[in-house]
Amino acid sequence: MARTETVTVVFTDLVGSAELASRLGHDAYEALRHAHFTALRGAVTKHSGSEVKTTGDGLMLRFDSAASAIACAIAMQQATNGAGRGAGRDPVQIRIGISSGEATREDDDVFGPPVVEAARLCAVAAGDQIVVSDVVRSLARGRGHKFSSLGELTLKGLPEPVASFAVKWEPLAAGVPLPPRVTKAPLGMFGRDAESQALAAAWAKAKDGQRELVLVAGEPGIGKTRLATEAALAAHAEGAVVLLGTCDEDVNLPYQPFVEALRHYVTHAPDDALEAHGCEHKGELARLVPELARRVADLPAPQVAEAETERYLLFEAVTGLLSEASKQQPVVLLLDDLHWAGAPELLLLKHILKTSMPLRLLIMGTYRDTDLTRNHPLTAMLADFRRETGVERIALHGLDEAAVVAS
Repeated sequence: MARTETVTVVFTDLVGSAELASRLGHDAYEALRHAHFTALRGAVTKHSGSEVKTTGDGLMLRFDSAASAIACAIAMQQATNGAGRGAGRDPVQIRIGISSGEATREDDDVFGPPVVEAARLCAVAAGDQIVVSDVVRSLARGRGHKFSSLGELTLKGLPEPVASFAVKWEPLAAGVPLPPRVTKAPLGMFGRDAESQALAAAWAKAKDGQRELVLVAGEPGIGKTRLATEAALAAHAEGAVVLLGTCDEDVNLPYQPFVEALRHYVTHAPDDALEAHGCEHKGELARLVPELARRVADLPAPQVAEAETERYLLFEAVTGLLSEASKQQPVVLLLDDLHWAGAPELLLLKHILKTSMPLRLLIMGTYRDTDLTRNHPLTAMLADFRRETGVERIALHGLDEAAVVAS
């Protein structure tokens, strides 16, 4: 049944989509388009909007709040802008139009003047621009957004010019830097083409919205860490957040590799990602990363409960932070020397793999298979991992004669 309500309508459009599709080819363009829509929809969910429908290379959205619609539009522009920074990546731009007013809602669709006006404002916007009507600007007044006047625009199909404004927004900071110990070796990789291709395939799946675990096994000094590091560097060049956690034979702190990795992320993460995580998981992660309390104002203390409950809340908080991070950029987590990991670290790893949270995540774990005994906790975990989808094991052996000559 149709009903009339006051809504704010948003239209997005991918600039130059036909040229992009022609240049990239069908499969590559569809992969780019899918990743683009995934990022946009993450912003819509975060800002309490709802998707009405797709419009080919854009989305039609509705919001109850004009200020939330503008905040979402800024987040979508920032996500799109950030997605094009990686080396060798195709620059992507979107234009956005926003209008508010009375519209008719019927089933899952919306009709009326603000729909037409938002679509026309989107059509006249430039790449990277958000154009709103004066009504939207007035409704969002006092919420911290800034505007520049575009004057009265003559829009196709509308009887009168529309007073319009461009929303001012800034790109996000460059992002989370590489961990200091993730550095490129002075010489290239030799004789590991098949293994490198397997890691690249896992990264492609993670980038496309899956969670992948690749376990790299071999004897000491055979090149496990170097292989995983080269894969992490390649992913970083394509826009990944890279995190490193190392297990240590002499430092037996619970969850040590996750503490190291998450501390790096919390130190450099954008404020909105940490604030969103705090809203969902409160202060549970502060058990491992007390630095979080310095980044998020008024963060509640972790809940005091039975040990099993506290552990579950902690595991959910760790997984939640990885999920929040991967909404903005896919994540590569390198866990080095898992043969020195204890049961707590491995249980947390298993929890991450089994979660229902959305994750664009590639985990690479290295370990010495020569150091494992029947009673080692990793031995039992490896048996469990065989039953999981998205888990692959790479066993490194010595280089053949040709690879040794090439090196």
